[in-house]
Amino acid sequence: MPTSGIELRIGEADPGAGADRTQFANFYTFDVQRPGSGQPAISLSELLVALRRVRLQPSPLCLDWLAVACAAYAADTTVDRYTNSDDGWTRQFELFVPVSDVAQWEAQAELLATTLNFLTGDLWKLTFRPSTAAIVVARRSMQPVTYQTNTVCLFSGGMDSFLGAMKLLDSGVQPLLVGHAKSSDVSDFRNQAAEALRAHYPSLHLELIKAFVRVQKPPRTYEAVMGESTERGRSFLFLALGAACASALPGTAQKNLWIPENGFITLNLPLSPLRMGAYSTRTTHPYYLKLVQQLMDNLGLNTTVHNPFEFFTKGEMLANCSDPAFAASVNTMSCSRPATRNARLEGAGTRHCGRCVPCIIRRAALHQAGIRDDNALLPADRRYRTDIYRDILHASTAKATNKAAKGENVMALRYMLARTQADPQYLAAAIQLTGPLADPQQSLAVYQRGLAEVAAILHRVRVVE
Repeated sequence: MPTSGIELRIGEADPGAGADRTQFANFYTFDVQRPGSGQPAISLSELLVALRRVRLQPSPLCLDWLAVACAAYAADTTVDRYTNSDDGWTRQFELFVPVSDVAQWEAQAELLATTLNFLTGDLWKLTFRPSTAAIVVARRSMQPVTYQTNTVCLFSGGMDSFLGAMKLLDSGVQPLLVGHAKSSDVSDFRNQAAEALRAHYPSLHLELIKAFVRVQKPPRTYEAVMGESTERGRSFLFLALGAACASALPGTAQKNLWIPENGFITLNLPLSPLRMGAYSTRTTHPYYLKLVQQLMDNLGLNTTVHNPFEFFTKGEMLANCSDPAFAASVNTMSCSRPATRNARLEGAGTRHCGRCVPCIIRRAALHQAGIRDDNALLPADRRYRTDIYRDILHASTAKATNKAAKGENVMALRYMLARTQADPQYLAAAIQLTGPLADPQQSLAVYQRGLAEVAAILHRVRVVE
């Protein structure tokens, strides 16, 4: 299997890893904050501005973790799976990362590899070297942090993270929201969602860290330009950003890092035999979060990572929140493919596609919560591109047109429903195969309820051959 090497350089004087590049199928060097260096760069400038604005100075170990996560994110999004694996999926990486404490990180190398292996489905090796410079948040000393909280809530702009923030605010906790974006596709939704929370909870001062991190792709090959679209490793970067912010919060009390996600997507079983790879992401899988927690404990970060909705469906989350109508009225973004430039077929711009799995689960949740979800009554800029209740979907993606949109996700969900009805034991076994679970029975129950929510709306959807 070919191995791809990813080298991270920090600072003008960083000489690099000095690795023998001939042993790698690909070897890419990424510079952090070195514009004009001639190498592909990982841009952190907007993140650093956001940290300075709220006077947050992450610990050196958390800045190291951020460097590791940036290198992994660069590898994951740059190296194409199909052309760099023996099986069309599993890639092999070696990361070369400069850190402030080599011994500390070498002790975590095996755990990091295990975590990334589980998250992305690839094989990882990490090599550390002394850093010649650190990621610098501020050149001058900053005033003490005035934002009083011990809780960070990852905030993507989706309904789940919005409901997580509401849950904290309803209990009187003033969380620090941390949102990551690689592009502008969803950042406006995230920002608008934060503004809606500020208006709804005016007595609580709410801050949002806009953690914009972008990887510039190497322009040398078609593969490097196109990159890889699955992006399983993004979660590791998101959690590193959250941990960095948590480490900078004032006080010595235990910190909390929330990553809100409904239990159905948390397990995210492949819905059909054709979906064993990209569709079975592990962003908040309990075993993955357990490995991340172990890393934070080993690093002495005094932070607990928690998914408060591990055993709730999206419909239950919405129905049980303090104000379902308010939560549903906010223009959060759940779609897996929100932006399109294909105006002829779908209309250019950024909206819910309406036919991906997250969009279908969103509509099922609104139905479960008893909230009217009529596309015709929504403002034009909030309507689903495909209205699964009114439009005709096509089972064959090759034959799908604007008159009969792609229906492969509806078909996949129907396949899962039929499979579980035909074999009542199938689901319990399939859930166990996703990875170790602390409470398999609760995980099974939430997935069954999630399927029931989807089944309650799929009978209204028409798919033609």
